[in-house]
Amino acid sequence: MNKKMKKLGLYIMALLSTGLMSCNQDFETIFSPLSNEPESLLQVSDVSVASTMPAAINLAEYFDLEAGTTKAIPIGTVTVKEGAMPANTILKAEVEFSKDADFANSIALDANSLEDTNEISVNPSILQDAYFNEITRNPATVEVFVRTVLYTVTGGTAEAIVGKPGENFFAERSVQFTPLNKVQISPAYYVIGAAGGWSADGARTQKFNHSDADVYEDPIFTIIVDTGGDDCWFAIGDDTAIDAVAAGDWTQLFGTKGASEDLTGTMDRRYNLGGDHSFHITGAKKLRITLDMLEYSYTIEPINVADSYYLVGGPEDWTGSAASKSQKFSHSSASIADDPTFTYLLKGSDGDIWFAIGDDEACDAIANNGDWSKLYGTTAGNGNSGMSGSLARRSSLSDEGSFKIDGTAADFFRITINMAELTYEITPINIAAQYYVVGGVQGWSDSKKTCLFTPEEKKNVLSYTTKWTGAWDLKIWDAEHFGNWDAAWGCAVDGDNSPSGALLNSGAQAISAPSAEFYTFTIDMNTQTYTWTKLDNQTPTEYENISLIGEFNGWSGDFELEQVTPHNWYGVFTQESDGQLKYRANHDWSVNWGYGNDKDWNVADSFNKIGTNGGGNIWVPAGTYAVYLNDITNSMLIIAQ
Repeated sequence: MNKKMKKLGLYIMALLSTGLMSCNQDFETIFSPLSNEPESLLQVSDVSVASTMPAAINLAEYFDLEAGTTKAIPIGTVTVKEGAMPANTILKAEVEFSKDADFANSIALDANSLEDTNEISVNPSILQDAYFNEITRNPATVEVFVRTVLYTVTGGTAEAIVGKPGENFFAERSVQFTPLNKVQISPAYYVIGAAGGWSADGARTQKFNHSDADVYEDPIFTIIVDTGGDDCWFAIGDDTAIDAVAAGDWTQLFGTKGASEDLTGTMDRRYNLGGDHSFHITGAKKLRITLDMLEYSYTIEPINVADSYYLVGGPEDWTGSAASKSQKFSHSSASIADDPTFTYLLKGSDGDIWFAIGDDEACDAIANNGDWSKLYGTTAGNGNSGMSGSLARRSSLSDEGSFKIDGTAADFFRITINMAELTYEITPINIAAQYYVVGGVQGWSDSKKTCLFTPEEKKNVLSYTTKWTGAWDLKIWDAEHFGNWDAAWGCAVDGDNSPSGALLNSGAQAISAPSAEFYTFTIDMNTQTYTWTKLDNQTPTEYENISLIGEFNGWSGDFELEQVTPHNWYGVFTQESDGQLKYRANHDWSVNWGYGNDKDWNVADSFNKIGTNGGGNIWVPAGTYAVYLNDITNSMLIIAQ
């Protein structure tokens, strides 16, 4: 039996009953088994099947949908050589269908019982369901391959007819097969109306999205479309319908079977509905429309979230910032329907900061008409924002509802707005002293603080130099929030390999180096920006090992550091008492790192210096330290733990 065959339906087995002999009460009861002639196995050579299957099978011809009846599909006629059939045995037929000539992926259907007939047939309903469930829902005509398998059934036990492997297949042939066409699904659909207007050209700019799968395997189509105003009317069409619109025929568009305002329901062609039956949605900026074209059903989700939001006021002139829209909130790469949150990183100041929030509509109203009522303010009242609360248009507030925060309370403030829920949160952020690389170069570990940025001369500017991979290289964590992905810094677009960009602290994505080479990656936390600088020397000196040596180990027996990224070394060690130490390469003094004269660098005063070969010994108070060295930049960092 073919082990790959999928059984659909139940075997119809013939069970043979045995007889029972009994005696009267005057005699001892004796049970005697029936005596049958010895059974012989049926051979392949004893059986033949003449195909009766037509060259083309259109399942629609085998269904009477009005009467709810079907007629069987003929497969073949079985002939058994006279006298070859074993006693008390009947035949059972199984029919295999496959789109592959080698039957590698076949479906097996039980045929009719052969107890009282030698005609093999299959039920069209079983074939239809098996084809749609096991092969495809596409109703297109295809070539399929068919063969018959026969079994003997004796006493309820089925056995394959004896023959060499593969010999017990009968009447193998191909046939043009057309499934029952339950529904016709087009490869593309469009919204006509809404912001795109009621023209064929406008409709083609509003195409539904779809996966790359067969439309009958995945009949779901989705789109997020602009409404074009508070009063939105639209219909839906495929290419046939849109081409018909261009020719002046509007009847082939799809409309709703229900009320125009229904957000869920079923739809049909207008020529079946007897009218326009257009969809009608009010009071929404955008709509997410989902179609299930196997069911001809739809779902409409109104979305009142704009594409962009801006800070108005704050460090800039109120009128100027509204007109220029220069203070734009950041957003993730997800659709606004899936992610309605926006963030803005506002720099602190030496006094109070006042601001409001606007979308394009609000900012344009200020710039064009001097209308400030469409800005969003806090419902807590003018100047009483607090650090979280609710938003509303100024037109619905009793006062302006401007936000006010103490600019001296933090280095930066992250403003997060959820425009689906109309809420806000303001989070103070202070610039940390220590920042770490996390990403592809260190295995995306949320526990390894092995890659520490080096502070540059300018305050709050730091760098890290290594050979990068050029693909999703890093995000950034400060020491306080290490391990918290929500607090990681990154860029707006995942994998961005631009030579410079803006840093985000909410919904941050991974930053990539411009190429897989040596770069210095520099972050400026004053401006929340980053830059990549390619090294002129792409073949820096390689060291077999770098270690610590000093009074803590009697100036012998080096403490080995680990090379955590190319040319960056790291380790954690404990110094039992105050003492001096240095870094050195290859357990030799020809290359060693120190600073100034002996004890010029006291780790208790600062944790980083740029070393020189042969520089003075480093003074380290007793304690446990994480130590770092970059052998390209000579950056030395020693951090108390």
